[in-house]
Amino acid sequence: MKLNLYFFLLIIAGSNCIAQQTEKLTPFVLIVQPIVVQSNEGTDPASMALPEYLVDYAYSKAGVDFHFLEPIYFNNTQARDGLINLDSIVNIAHREGFIKGQNDIVNMFFVNAVDGKKGPLGRGMMGGNITFITLGDDTEKQDEDMQAFVIAHEVGHNLSLKHAVEDENVPEDIPNIQGDGDYKDRIDPKYSLNQYQIDIVQKSPLVHPRIDFLDTTHAAAAILDESYEPYFSQLQIREIEAFTNSKVLTRNLDKAREYAKEKFALAVTDFSENEKKCISFVVDKVNAILLENNIGLMAYQPWRFIKIEDWLCGGFAHTRGTYIILSQRHIDHLSKTWSDNMTAKDEEILLEEMGALLVHEQMHSLQRTFKSKFEILYTDYWNFTKAEIINDAEIKKDQVSNPDAPIAEWLIANPQDTNSFYWVRTLLKETEGVPVMGKDFMDRVFAVKDVNGIFSIMKSENGNLVYTNLDGIDFYKNSFPTTRGIDHPNEISAYMFSDYFKSLLSNTTPFKGANEQSLKNSELFIQWIKKEMK
Repeated sequence: MKLNLYFFLLIIAGSNCIAQQTEKLTPFVLIVQPIVVQSNEGTDPASMALPEYLVDYAYSKAGVDFHFLEPIYFNNTQARDGLINLDSIVNIAHREGFIKGQNDIVNMFFVNAVDGKKGPLGRGMMGGNITFITLGDDTEKQDEDMQAFVIAHEVGHNLSLKHAVEDENVPEDIPNIQGDGDYKDRIDPKYSLNQYQIDIVQKSPLVHPRIDFLDTTHAAAAILDESYEPYFSQLQIREIEAFTNSKVLTRNLDKAREYAKEKFALAVTDFSENEKKCISFVVDKVNAILLENNIGLMAYQPWRFIKIEDWLCGGFAHTRGTYIILSQRHIDHLSKTWSDNMTAKDEEILLEEMGALLVHEQMHSLQRTFKSKFEILYTDYWNFTKAEIINDAEIKKDQVSNPDAPIAEWLIANPQDTNSFYWVRTLLKETEGVPVMGKDFMDRVFAVKDVNGIFSIMKSENGNLVYTNLDGIDFYKNSFPTTRGIDHPNEISAYMFSDYFKSLLSNTTPFKGANEQSLKNSELFIQWIKKEMK
């Protein structure tokens, strides 16, 4: 089916940029995933500019903050240069996993040309989640007001705003993001949106409350999200049984995975009004602490919640895509001191317990949407090695796919051998019946060898996998101030940030008491937070 795309050709006109506005948390958020298209060889990307503060300025009267995720790069020369139509580009991008979200975020393609036409111009899918932007050459010399207008205008179509000339409710004689005038005037909130347009914007499924509680209909779809990384598509039968607390009656893996999806979707339930009130209170307090300490990366990331019944995944808190998933048991336990009349001590306990859990889970959301920042932490600061490891069927059948770290791609360097590494995996023990979450988990540390860039698990002379346990690599076990989640750096950084948040809450020295081996990694982590999470 052809995309119904609105087209707008821009003529560059000079204008002066406004002073950047003082940042503050708005009530609504619109999430944008920039997709920069480059050559088949991964070179010469299309020009991209994200004058976020100006786009936010244009939508400020509607209370909407544009939250741009880290750009991702799509290798396709024809798509970049406008040599194939937009439907084809979107179909290819869908197939190759570049379209993110569940029709609830804007996927914004930056290209050199649209249908052969060079920029500055754009096309926005009316009432949809796809936008194409071509800014032309040499964006450094371009007018930021123009760049912001292109984005604000095309996303306006995503939000179901028509051109002023086609909408009797939008005057044509004053500047507007859907009308004519100088770019600076069209993005000025004095003119950019009228109340009629604001009402349309705030009703869009792309615009979310900053703290968003999904109802069962939306949660049932969101909990199955694999747009940021594979999960259900890699599950094995034994782990499906553990996660769903049920026996899988088929040995067909595809059918077992469909069964897993059905069970996950069935587990979602609605938040009570009191639960929403409690969690919102905590998130507001957490955001205030984060902003006071210049940790805007997390504070500005939308807080999106799904509630599940206790039987799913053992009731453990976890994440999927940009969503935090909480069980009834967890909510009840963490909110035990919550009330409208709670004491200062009750509030302190609430923030220390629920707040620390929420920042842990939000860290996992950031790990998906700002990947390069975390790769810097894991490789440059903590000396992990990223690799694709040749897996083994013996490991795969008993694997536990951590929903917060489903891709086992990080290796620990062997200090005795530069070509040798350790690979930590969480596996299921041999059991009778359905494996139990947590209780039937075990860690195995496999020896991995790098031979000309091929990473494979080492085997003994009789063909057995070579492995030990975490006690067998003490140098690593003692390298971090947390004893939990050290099977994957995603978990290490989340647990450590949770502890760091507690120190900010109590105004105490972070990681006080860390042993000599872990102190260096703790100090490096704080350096990374101050540089990459501001």
